[in-house]
Amino acid sequence: MLLGLYGAGTLGRALGRTVDFDFSFVDDTPSKLGTAIDGHEVTNLDGFADASGQERRLYICIYQPGFSYLKKRAQIHAAHPHIDVRPFTELFATSASDILPYLFFERVEELDTKLVQYDRVRSLLSDDLSRRTLDGHIKFRRTGRFEDIVSTARRDVPFLVAALSPEVAYVDGGAFDGDTTEDFISISGGKFSRIHIVEPDPTNIERAKGRLNPLVPSDLIVYHEAAIGAGRGLVGFNAIGSVGSAVDESACEKVQSVPLSEFQTDKQLFIKLDIEGSEIDAISAELPFLSRCRPILAISAYHRPDDLLDAVRLIEQTNAGYRLHLRCHGEGGEDLMLYAIPAKR
Repeated sequence: MLLGLYGAGTLGRALGRTVDFDFSFVDDTPSKLGTAIDGHEVTNLDGFADASGQERRLYICIYQPGFSYLKKRAQIHAAHPHIDVRPFTELFATSASDILPYLFFERVEELDTKLVQYDRVRSLLSDDLSRRTLDGHIKFRRTGRFEDIVSTARRDVPFLVAALSPEVAYVDGGAFDGDTTEDFISISGGKFSRIHIVEPDPTNIERAKGRLNPLVPSDLIVYHEAAIGAGRGLVGFNAIGSVGSAVDESACEKVQSVPLSEFQTDKQLFIKLDIEGSEIDAISAELPFLSRCRPILAISAYHRPDDLLDAVRLIEQTNAGYRLHLRCHGEGGEDLMLYAIPAKR
């Protein structure tokens, strides 16, 4: 059987270094065609499909926001129905398990030790779709089947719409290019008192300005070239001008870090955190602030295996009577968001 790893990027190469079978990289980037990466030939999809005399199995090794494994599989099957297309998650049952943990993926035996904790989280969720979202995500983590994921659009959050005040101040922590702020403007009906864009990558900040300045009066939006963290200071940061820009203590480049309490206001506060795995540190450092001010929270819970468990545990410690909702806004299981709505005073 002819085996291929589709995608010779970060994930594909990491998997390629651990699998125990011979393979070729399959990548549609023209500059990679005909080269060798990590000792493996790189061909394109047509070249892989046209190889004669053998059955072909292709593992899709791309996992990034906006990419859909199910759509890519359908696209490949439409052009090359004889190729056996599989998800990269199947490789976790082989020697490729050595790359785990990877984002929220972990060894199944490790996940199984936490199922009782997830049952408790399930009991705390406030609506049926939240519970189905959790069930589907846990099943996906165990089986690797993308079909198990329950996903919804980012603007399909009626519980959040109902909770927002016309004078809400919105903090977009890890704003990237302003896409989630644009979602906020839509679901709030354009009614808010202030928007804070907090993004440490200067390239992303400029993109956010290009997206948002036509939508928001200049006196209602503030751009902070900074990272949200456990406190104020300088932190290492890898600025790559994309969604993958992230805090990295080993990086030479430094950016300002600010705590959540920097954005305290006497108005309703809504904080979104998608800060590439730093969410738990930022929250745990500010529990007194969260207990006192009780902001609405939207917390990314997919960068590490225990993010969801840790976020729920910390929110409970605020004793603010939060109602919890869970939504997965990514077709591939990414963009798993825990929403916490404080009880009305």
